[in-house]
Amino acid sequence: MLKQNNMPKIENFQTKEFKTEKGEVLVGIISDTHISSGARALPKEIFEIFKDYNPPTTLPLAAGERAPVDLIIHAGDIENLETLKELEKIAPVFAVEGNMDGKETKEELPEGISLKIYNWKIGIIHSPFSFWLGSHFNLVQEKVAQRLAEKENFDILIFGHTHRPFLKELNFKGKNILLINPGSATIPFFTQPSVAILKINPQNFEAKIIKLE
Repeated sequence: MLKQNNMPKIENFQTKEFKTEKGEVLVGIISDTHISSGARALPKEIFEIFKDYNPPTTLPLAAGERAPVDLIIHAGDIENLETLKELEKIAPVFAVEGNMDGKETKEELPEGISLKIYNWKIGIIHSPFSFWLGSHFNLVQEKVAQRLAEKENFDILIFGHTHRPFLKELNFKGKNILLINPGSATIPFFTQPSVAILKINPQNFEAKIIKLE
């Protein structure tokens, strides 16, 4: 499952923008679904979280609260492009390729995305690591992801690969940087399956990891 493949070194992030007249955007974040080699289908709970409930007024989300999202970000290791089509039934999807994705997926998706929402710059990548060993430790995730976020001037960096959720807000030279790894929604690594919700408006942003049953 967690095969040691070298991560691509991202030289150029594909620039995209999500335009909206809404005063606040809710983003569903998912990664490492591995539909075909590791799991048969997306858990139904994902659709409930991303679609079927009224939005909460504040984050962090309380137990049982759910949010209909405005867009979905998939941080790679999709394996089956039908997965993205299923998610697109809920909301527009921005996705990147992962190290376990095949030729068809890699031809369809970029290695990295720089996504603008309002004036925030959001980086999306499967993994900031050029190595496997040690990448599953939180301290390693934090340090390597922070370096990439600082280099690319990201306000938020979203990544996956480790199959373990990680969420931390850092302050670098007076600037807040949010690191989000939603974990794996289907085959987690020594933890529960999980996704994340990001709430973002012109003034600020905040996120929450949501563990699946």
